[in-house]
Amino acid sequence: MTRCTLLLITTGESGRKALSEGMLLAERYVDALPMDLAIVESTPFAVAPALRIQERVSFPGPLEDTTAAATAVGPLQAIWNGKRWLTPGSCPPRPRDDNGATEWQWAHYHAVLSAPRDSIMLLWDIYVVPMSEKLAA
Repeated sequence: MTRCTLLLITTGESGRKALSEGMLLAERYVDALPMDLAIVESTPFAVAPALRIQERVSFPGPLEDTTAAATAVGPLQAIWNGKRWLTPGSCPPRPRDDNGATEWQWAHYHAVLSAPRDSIMLLWDIYVVPMSEKLAA
């Protein structure tokens, strides 16, 4: 079973609506992957208003974790920025003065700062297995 952590920037309005939107976004993320995967578990583990996160976001810098998905909040496999999916392999380039941070760290930083202030952010874990394993069980 593989764990994928997503940062989902939802439209907000209410926590209940954000959770519903998050569930749909997590399913759409898995459905769009190039391999046939089944979701074994899907669960939010952090929910907060964008404004609260924006006030606490750290300027990107070098991390001990050097994996492609590394961010200041832990590994993120994808970010829904309210318009499109960003992934470590499909994000804008880092600025010339990158402060030692990766493109992915900069994508995370900019996604958080550019989120509408009334949106709600979710960190969402999905656990997936190949569809063949799910069918065999």
